[in-house]
Amino acid sequence: MIKVTGINKSFGSKQVLKNIDFSIKNDSVVGLLGPNGAGKTTLMRVMVGFLSPNSGVIEWNGEIAETKSAEYRGNIGYLPENNPLYPTNTVNEYLELIANLKNLKEPKKEVVKVIKECGLVSVVSQKIEILSKGFKQRVGLAAAIIGNPKILILDEPTSGLDPNQIIEIRKVIKKLAKNKIIIFSTHILPEAKAVCDRLLIINKGQIVLDELTGKVKNLEKKFVELTV
Repeated sequence: MIKVTGINKSFGSKQVLKNIDFSIKNDSVVGLLGPNGAGKTTLMRVMVGFLSPNSGVIEWNGEIAETKSAEYRGNIGYLPENNPLYPTNTVNEYLELIANLKNLKEPKKEVVKVIKECGLVSVVSQKIEILSKGFKQRVGLAAAIIGNPKILILDEPTSGLDPNQIIEIRKVIKKLAKNKIIIFSTHILPEAKAVCDRLLIINKGQIVLDELTGKVKNLEKKFVELTV
């Protein structure tokens, strides 16, 4: 379980996160929803250890986590919104690089595993620069899950994809959800309803709704009401 308690984050005089509290148990897919500028990406960056909060703590399995430690980050897989890939690498070269950077005992074996899990077998020898946006997102997901992290944090993983690509990425995420905590931000409400067990809506740096997806009626209307 991961637990976020009293997280505040400011940039200068602007407070971006305000007393964020929630906890997530294993085997959960949680959608983080909110308008642009609501604080979604900042919250994710705090959770992966890229940013330090001004106050508050993150607990992992009942203990306060040092979010910049190698031990904590070894349990985190992160796909940022602007998927950072090396375009002149082949898919296999890039994933082997990531596996080696993570100091895995059997990097080649791990790469073979994630290539199959993310449906990349047909493009494994192709350079990343010639791939479609959908396959590039799959490469990013594969890189995030190398080493079998227990938490996946995905920032707008379906942004810019066409409907067919969205469906394919959705299938991959659902497949990866077994034995993991998955948090992903999106502004596509049907996507959140289709994939997520639970919804967190954030607005102006605060959590304004935390509810099981099946219990939220008229999500589109509710979202507008909570984010005006």
